[in-house]
Amino acid sequence: MWVEGDVNLAGGEAIVRQLLYGIRYYREELGYEANVAWLPDNFGFPASLPQILSRAGIHHFLTIKLSWNLINRFPRHSFWWEGIDGTRVLAHMPPEGNYNSPALPHNVRRIEESYADKEVSRHAMLLFGVGDGGGGPGEEHLERLRRLTNLEGVPPVRQEPASRLFERLEAEADGFATWTGELYLERHQGTFTSQARSKRLNRRLELALRELDLTASMAQVMPVSSTYAFPHQQVEAIWKEMLLYQFHDILPGSSITRVYDESLPRYEALLEEVESLTRSATQSLNGGGAQASVFNPLGWQRTEWVRHGHTWSLVTAPSFSVVPLDQESHLGTAPPLKATPDRLENDLLSVALDGSGALLAVRDRQLGREVLTAGGAGNRLAVYADSGHAWDFPVDYDRVAPDRPRLEASTAEVCGPRAVVHQRYRYGESVIEQDVILTAGNRRVDFVTRVDWRESGRMLRTSFPVAIRADRVTCDIQFGSVARPTVRNTSWDIAKREFCAHKWVDLSQPDYGVALLNDCKYGHRVEDGVLDLNLLRSPSWPDATADRARHEFTYSLLPHPGDHRSAGVIRAGYELNVPLRVIAEGPAPIDSLLSVDAENVVVETVKPAEEGQAIVVRLYESWGADASLRLNLGFDIETAARTDLLERPLEPADHRQRQVDLRLAPFEIATLLLVPSRRV
Repeated sequence: MWVEGDVNLAGGEAIVRQLLYGIRYYREELGYEANVAWLPDNFGFPASLPQILSRAGIHHFLTIKLSWNLINRFPRHSFWWEGIDGTRVLAHMPPEGNYNSPALPHNVRRIEESYADKEVSRHAMLLFGVGDGGGGPGEEHLERLRRLTNLEGVPPVRQEPASRLFERLEAEADGFATWTGELYLERHQGTFTSQARSKRLNRRLELALRELDLTASMAQVMPVSSTYAFPHQQVEAIWKEMLLYQFHDILPGSSITRVYDESLPRYEALLEEVESLTRSATQSLNGGGAQASVFNPLGWQRTEWVRHGHTWSLVTAPSFSVVPLDQESHLGTAPPLKATPDRLENDLLSVALDGSGALLAVRDRQLGREVLTAGGAGNRLAVYADSGHAWDFPVDYDRVAPDRPRLEASTAEVCGPRAVVHQRYRYGESVIEQDVILTAGNRRVDFVTRVDWRESGRMLRTSFPVAIRADRVTCDIQFGSVARPTVRNTSWDIAKREFCAHKWVDLSQPDYGVALLNDCKYGHRVEDGVLDLNLLRSPSWPDATADRARHEFTYSLLPHPGDHRSAGVIRAGYELNVPLRVIAEGPAPIDSLLSVDAENVVVETVKPAEEGQAIVVRLYESWGADASLRLNLGFDIETAARTDLLERPLEPADHRQRQVDLRLAPFEIATLLLVPSRRV
């Protein structure tokens, strides 16, 4: 990878770019084809990673980290790791459980004694030197290993590249067991939340780069943009700097104060640079028009309320399109809304609030169903004592009843198509301002939040006790989703009390469910029907000032009929993070750059190819089901090919002038290289 990047919190496309730039660097600068995913110190590994690695040509994987588990001993050292789509990579975890081995005789003996797969394999790895901090081996390590080459009572030692070890394991691999699903690390759950500003800026920058790639792709193939030239080198430099900040101690929040003093302003500067580049690409699409437009950066048709100046409009925008903004207000056709400090109501939901500011009840008016459990309080903010550090908080933090922020003020208004309760809380020296919002025609209850956080050793959480009975919660990860236990039957269940999810988690029965969406949060807990989200924590080590600052974030409760698939929860998570965007002097209308006719397929990335004038489209099956789909294009193409993640062609794709037909297996990632037939 470009750096030893985090793979829990980084987005799917960011992991692809880590591999793209890293592997290309090894090839071009060192003449070496990297074939081992070397991630010894990462804090867990998502179940989509085997496919991502394999489709970048990486079939071997190494970590030591699972040996750090707190509750369960990971049962394997050499094994096949199988992802959510069925892809397998050969994995090895050095039995010593250390990346800083002094290479003493007892270290080698420990490998022989503890190697869980020694009945299958005669080979294992020892990682010697001062790896934590990048020091590498010293003279003493090399001298010890020389003496251990053939020493009585100690297994023979040989120094050679890691790839050779995996070649030896390949020869023995028929006997290895398979581990299916995520490689969850039973510690460091605090890193899902620590340094919240860094996590928010990272997600914003990932999404801004996504929009830049999309806009630049439009500019390359649309008729009015024949002079546009994509600034490859400048954009690559931005990606590489962002990937640097995704290093596995920076994005997780476990670095020293100086790191965030330097990286947070750089995030802001990079965002400004990306937005400037996006404006330039947008202007190349303009065609001389000055009318305001609405841009839909997602791959499906959406109908949403947008605000331009003081006017609200209900806009329908096709997939990846630009449509003129009708400045005429549509509020006269909006369903009636109600807003008082203790009640919000739209055409779909009714929300009652109590005197503490929490949700007393949420009623699905359409289905006549109560969403919260009887007597439960939703969004009742809680502050727990947190004596941990950036990596970990106490596993029993909730054994002591939390403090509650005090509601100081609550006012209500109907603003255009939105019913809003404005709340102001105080806790200690901290102030929490929150807008609870219902929008006409929308099932989401949004909590738009601003916090001036001044506490130390405290953790701010919210929770929603929902009237759903399910023993698994579905969680959004890169290029797919995983189901995790909500019960605590086994020690493995107990260990997954706090887990990482991206844009949403969903708890569903066959007939009804509730999702919890967010725009920059990752730490979740779901147990006994309670959806719980970790909002902020302020440890004092290794950064004594961590998150004592101003924060902005949004999370949303989404009650829905059916399960997360039929209810469109995956799309709802994207829509919260990527709203329709008003462009004041918009480009000429673009009907649709491209669209897919399969509801379960998500177009994650549309980008200019790394070489030539082609367009790369990366999509994935999101339900865990088979998909037969047609990609409909807004431009003519000469050729279409399926490629790996490094954009190396694999096979021609079935295509016609403006269509590409594909079949995808459950959770399969596909990358297409499309060569436009002309630029007119």
